[in-house]
Amino acid sequence: MQLREVKWGKPEYHDFKQLYLTAFPGWERFPVIALTMMAWHKNVHYMALYDQNKFCGLAYYVEGETVIYLTYLAINDQLRGQGYGTKILTFLKNEFASKEIILDIEPVVAEAENYQQRLSRLRFYERNGFKQTQYDLVEKRGHTQVMSTSSEFDPVIMTRILRQMSFGLYRFTVEHR
Repeated sequence: MQLREVKWGKPEYHDFKQLYLTAFPGWERFPVIALTMMAWHKNVHYMALYDQNKFCGLAYYVEGETVIYLTYLAINDQLRGQGYGTKILTFLKNEFASKEIILDIEPVVAEAENYQQRLSRLRFYERNGFKQTQYDLVEKRGHTQVMSTSSEFDPVIMTRILRQMSFGLYRFTVEHR
């Protein structure tokens, strides 16, 4: 397994973009050009996952002083269930062993059309050491539930890292549920 940095115009960019646009609902996605510009920050990592030159998935994360915010993680549909998501999370946990990793997922509510998918995603992250927090990431288009590898989640730190990553342009709040 190899994580490769994504650069505009390179094969990794096209692989990343194609999966990104199909894996996440429109309201959850930043425009691809915005992801590319945000990756100009030295602490923003725009990565494509390959296994012997076969594109497997993507990871987009931000490194802060004490946390890693995993903004996006997706595995190619045909390769799900083969351990690639766990491999990426294991890489991040090993690479940043002293840091908390945070992420957000769609709320797991029975009324959702994709309830089973949401439940599977929640269980996947829990199996990989993430815990639900009592916080939501809220924006005008919707909200997601925040998960963390630490039981000491701090919404101020998440707010700071998201503002830094987005050059202060992303409008959101991190709210206690």
